[in-house]
Amino acid sequence: MLRFYSLLVVTMLFSASALFGQGLEIAGKVVARGVRAEPLPGATVRVKATNVGTTTDINGEFKISLKGLTQATLIVSYVGYKSRELDINASVSDLRVVLDEDVLKTSEVVSTGFASSVKRENLANSVATISAKELVAAPAQTLEQALSGKFAGISVSQNTGAPGGGINVTLRGVSTIEGATQPLYVVDGVIVNNAANQSGIDFISKAAAAGSDNPQGQPVNRIADLNPNEIQNIEVLKGASAAALYGSKATNGVVIITTKQGIPGRTRVEINQQVGFNSLLRKIGTRKFPDTVEVRKKYGSAGVALYLQDPNRFIDYEDEMYGENGFISETNVNASGGNDQTQFFASGLSRIENGIVKKTGYKKYGGRVNINHRFGDDLRVTAFANIIRSESDRSITGNDNTNTTLGFSLAFTPSFYDIRPQNGVYPDHIFNPSNPFQTRDLLQNNEVVNRNIGSLQLDWNLIRTESQSLDFITQAGVDFYSQENRIYSPPDLQFERNATQPGASLIGETRSTNANVYVNLVHSYTTESNISFKTSTGVQHERQDLNSVLNEARGVIVTQTNIDQAASINAYQNIIKQRELGFYVQEEVNLFDEIFLTAGVRADASSVNGDPDKFYIFPKGSGSIRLSKYPFWEGLASTINEFKVRVAYGETGNLAPPNAKFTPLVPRNIGGLGGLIPDTRRGDPTIKPERTKELETGFDATLFDGRASLEVSYFRKNISDLLLIPSLSPSSGFTDRYINGGKMRTTGVEASLVVVPFTGDDFTWTSRVNFFKTSSEVTELVVPPFNLGGFATFLGTYRIEAGWSPTSIVGAEMEFDPATQTMKHKKLGDETPDFQMSFASTMTFGNFEFGFLWEWKQGGDVINLGKLITDLGGTSKDYDETAQFTLVRRSTGVRDSVVTMKKGDGRLAVLGFETAPYIEDGTYLKLREVHLTYTLPQDFVNSLFGGSVSHLRIGVAARNLLVFTGYDGYDPEVSQFGNVAIGRSVDTLPFPSSRSFYFNVSLGL
Repeated sequence: MLRFYSLLVVTMLFSASALFGQGLEIAGKVVARGVRAEPLPGATVRVKATNVGTTTDINGEFKISLKGLTQATLIVSYVGYKSRELDINASVSDLRVVLDEDVLKTSEVVSTGFASSVKRENLANSVATISAKELVAAPAQTLEQALSGKFAGISVSQNTGAPGGGINVTLRGVSTIEGATQPLYVVDGVIVNNAANQSGIDFISKAAAAGSDNPQGQPVNRIADLNPNEIQNIEVLKGASAAALYGSKATNGVVIITTKQGIPGRTRVEINQQVGFNSLLRKIGTRKFPDTVEVRKKYGSAGVALYLQDPNRFIDYEDEMYGENGFISETNVNASGGNDQTQFFASGLSRIENGIVKKTGYKKYGGRVNINHRFGDDLRVTAFANIIRSESDRSITGNDNTNTTLGFSLAFTPSFYDIRPQNGVYPDHIFNPSNPFQTRDLLQNNEVVNRNIGSLQLDWNLIRTESQSLDFITQAGVDFYSQENRIYSPPDLQFERNATQPGASLIGETRSTNANVYVNLVHSYTTESNISFKTSTGVQHERQDLNSVLNEARGVIVTQTNIDQAASINAYQNIIKQRELGFYVQEEVNLFDEIFLTAGVRADASSVNGDPDKFYIFPKGSGSIRLSKYPFWEGLASTINEFKVRVAYGETGNLAPPNAKFTPLVPRNIGGLGGLIPDTRRGDPTIKPERTKELETGFDATLFDGRASLEVSYFRKNISDLLLIPSLSPSSGFTDRYINGGKMRTTGVEASLVVVPFTGDDFTWTSRVNFFKTSSEVTELVVPPFNLGGFATFLGTYRIEAGWSPTSIVGAEMEFDPATQTMKHKKLGDETPDFQMSFASTMTFGNFEFGFLWEWKQGGDVINLGKLITDLGGTSKDYDETAQFTLVRRSTGVRDSVVTMKKGDGRLAVLGFETAPYIEDGTYLKLREVHLTYTLPQDFVNSLFGGSVSHLRIGVAARNLLVFTGYDGYDPEVSQFGNVAIGRSVDTLPFPSSRSFYFNVSLGL
């Protein structure tokens, strides 16, 4: 009760900022625990219950004067180390503070807003963090790859194994039906573009029409441009309560990326060199024909003649097409240093990676410079600048309607038929419209991206006393990229020769600019009784401009590649101009370091909403209480050292696409004159953001004297105003329309356990286990139930219906519903897995470090149309195995008796009546990462280099080394339709996945 009255008093009164008289004079040094006792420059030394503090210099030393105080408690903290509190009751000039590494991250500081942060021990939300060391323990081609399996609540799955990526990241399950699916990425304060821009390869494969909502070119996410080696720390705001201050863009979570900065001291240079190779992760296998009977059934007399040329011939076309050992070379160089006033960090990257298919590969080059400068004690400016250039060659894979992609062509190539080139001559494929080797070697699918990301941050302390401070923080940044796609399909390709206008050349360019400005004020006030208040408020202005142009030329003249050397040219353009304005206010209260309360609200207006001037409000609130701070916990303190319970509520939004409120116009020839008519999709002028309301609760515990930590969370998301595209009656003049209509609920459980079984100077062992599961249900629809995704109902699709999971898979099968006395779709599977887990361990013994990461996904069904394609081509590995099938008379639909048939024949026999044979369990267990590193003894290194080298490490690493799965495709991680919310798990023989091996050397100067 006394503390309650204290709180009331301090909110109304302003305490004195200083006392007269002689005070404490404290000087000392902060070092890391270890034999070398390395100094920690930039460590924070703060006086508890005040706003007085300082930082250590390049030697880890500090000085602080406390006027009028005869005793004080110092709090010393440093990123990656446990904070320490020291009681001081007399002046001291040689204080030595030793900090231990914070393996459990109990002293970690986590962002709670645009310009505020809090210690994890007080945090009222579940926020995952990843350090630089954890992120790239094993080299990763892209940032998203490096995130896989690192924490609970994130699902990272690739769309394709093609060079350059194409990876989907989902936080906390399904949050939308037709809206955006990817989290918001913020890099050094800049909201960066993570679009997946189409290359135009669909025009060659005819997998999708121009302007299709579901293009199938499996493009790269632009977040892949970032260099993971430049990242210092990543914070992942998984839930609405944590992400609410990002308002109408945060339903899918927020990933806050902070890049490395300089440390005061001498200039340190580090060189890291990786070399290695890629190889095919796993095969699907192919059929070996036992006799001419089966050959004749599939390929007729022509096939029999080829087979009899050499009945024992067996060509493993997977080895021939995907058997390259693609060479990898990655060089990272960085330098950092500075003095107490100015620090810098500079880095450079060169990565060259050849694919497992000839003529494919990925290159990335980049450079970064980060500079911090202090203009006195009150003003600091930080500048971030990053340039990237990437290039990928991806060939042509995945779905198509011309049998030209590599997987489709191989599916129709029997193992006894030799179509490999001889002396540069490619034989025509008599069973397929294209020769995949000719297509691989002559077709070009190239993408080049040039990108610049820059930002400037100003931190200005306007007021600072022992009890309060006022800071002005502003940040501005720009993310610009230019993406150029060039596709060339020569007229002498087999499938082009049969076209009306042989030969195609496509050139596309996308230019995107994202810019944002944040202006914030942060006021902190701390009472003498250790109650602190932090009030923050700010305004954000964001804009996005995108211009995408694609030129398609047909009937290209032989030997020519320019689009103007063609018989016909078509042009397509898409322009997006988006403006957003938001403001927020947030209050944080810390009561005695025991109770932490937060309340805030964000208001957003956007040009993509039906009413661009309307502000949508997104509130948040949270609270945590550290029960272990109270006397009743003393009996448990020896086992459960820290225990905190927390609860949080927040609301976020998901903006509609920029074109959702418009009915587009398309060009038409009207009476011999050019004109415009409405398109077939009707816009909604009242469109508004989807809204997610999430309640999260959980607890955090530190156990066994700091040897273990446990975090458990439960969340419940209610999503309303779902963005849908229902069909319309043809009499309306439109085929479909955008609407807000429907509700959905997603619930989930997350748990993370970190254990340090052993720790010491010679041996340390740290292990982490992450677990999470989610489930979703459509709770309300304002339109009739409908199917979404896939290619056709009989080929497998997803059912959107009240009471159903939105990722439920249905097909041709129907069943009788006694409740409605009607036939209804039969559920064949669900894309959402039962659960996902990861197991990671790192062990250091002497100068060795060994670590690994396993990832386990249980359940999650896949529509394996790759199996259908190989069945149609007669090449499925299990084609000749037998199974029982219930046949259906196609004329009457009546089921016959159960018969035993060859699997390939049986699956095709029931196609159209049964989809279940092509729905497969996507369970897998993968060894995502493994590494072994050895640090050479310093005495030996000094003898080699005369003391000029600070460290020398050598090691080996691998990514996706092993996979265990019963799935019959190349990889259950697959999505023909890219980053869609519903309908991801459709397999049409994509670019296969690969494993990577590396040898690495790290040298410090």
